[in-house]
Amino acid sequence: MGREKNALLLLVDEAIGLINTEIRILNMRIKYPVQFQNRKNNSLSSPLFLTDKTYLIEIMELVSGMFLSKRVVTHTGSESPLTEIGRAFEYLFNIKLGDIHKKHESVISRKPSKVTEFLDTLRKAIQEESKNKGYL
Repeated sequence: MGREKNALLLLVDEAIGLINTEIRILNMRIKYPVQFQNRKNNSLSSPLFLTDKTYLIEIMELVSGMFLSKRVVTHTGSESPLTEIGRAFEYLFNIKLGDIHKKHESVISRKPSKVTEFLDTLRKAIQEESKNKGYL
């Protein structure tokens, strides 16, 4: 019976130890809430999504074009980095481009007939709509 009592006391001590640890963690969470925040991005996501027919390289054409045109600036007025433009498109369309510099290089190193393939598709779509509405 003595062994059973000692085993039971050890289990009670273990349980008290676990409870004390949980209390310390809770106190730390109260004292330092930022360190315990969930690292997931809790910001609102964009309501826009790309169709299955859209390839990331096509979006990268847009990103590369915006970057190379120097038409996008930061809030301070300085030239926006390629990665910032890419991240904005990622947010806008709920996508992940991955290595933006690598994808940019993929866009500009394509065959001449493919380099602006998606941009050409967009240009044709706008021209067709303009023609259909009688502006051309």
